Amino acid sequence: MTPTTPPPRRPPRPDRTARPAPAPSAHGSLPAFAGIPPGTLPGSPPAAAPARTEGFRLATTPTTVGQYWYYLLDQGLHRAPAPRLHAFPAGGGTGLRTEPSGAVVPDADLSGLPVTGVTWYGARAYCAWLGRRTDAVCRLPSAAEWHYAAAGPENRRWALGDTFDRALYAPPRTSPRPTAGVPPNPYGLRGMTGDVFEWCADPRPGDPCGPGGSRALKGGAYTVRNPESFENATVFTADALSCLPYIGFRVLAVTPPAPRPAPP
Repeated sequence: MTPTTPPPRRPPRPDRTARPAPAPSAHGSLPAFAGIPPGTLPGSPPAAAPARTEGFRLATTPTTVGQYWYYLLDQGLHRAPAPRLHAFPAGGGTGLRTEPSGAVVPDADLSGLPVTGVTWYGARAYCAWLGRRTDAVCRLPSAAEWHYAAAGPENRRWALGDTFDRALYAPPRTSPRPTAGVPPNPYGLRGMTGDVFEWCADPRPGDPCGPGGSRALKGGAYTVRNPESFENATVFTADALSCLPYIGFRVLAVTPPAPRPAPP
């Protein structure tokens, strides 16, 4: 018998639903997380049962310019501002620059800055995207969860202790600074006090949850000076559609429980 040559195999059809991932940024494309243990959340009404958390993970730094830009590239949202989600203010302290063509692009040397100019809705959209990428439930922390994580196991007044260190928390600045070099709190979280305010999930009491309502902010920012504004317990608010150069956010993640095996 004469051996026959098998017909050539057809190349696999391309997956038209797949999108090539953008190149990781210099500061990592996805945030790192620290584990926050179970415990009683602060701020519970005296007459109510204390609210508890079963623990969660919180990003070790505010979301950076590099991380947010990675998301924009992945979703094809990097070409123009989207007022409901984010602005693209290029200039000093933003981590963005304008090219001669007029395109706004990230500055690689500054991609570790906290991203700002993101609305509350834009922060939530990033969290939802990150959850899909990591198979976790990602969202903004509540003000109580943020306070609990910032205060650490010793329930500190500021993230790094009960004494306000102005040189560390509130140095004279006109723009954000990278948080990677800031000392971590006992849970490994950096930049919880100072630098930029951070969006939380909560609406201001009495405000609607629709467009135009206000949302909680925590942590203080380079725009404020008095120590009380930086306390872990202090809550500011801003309109949910605000795109401001001193408001950022960080992500809370909860790994969903493993599915139970089907009964025999």
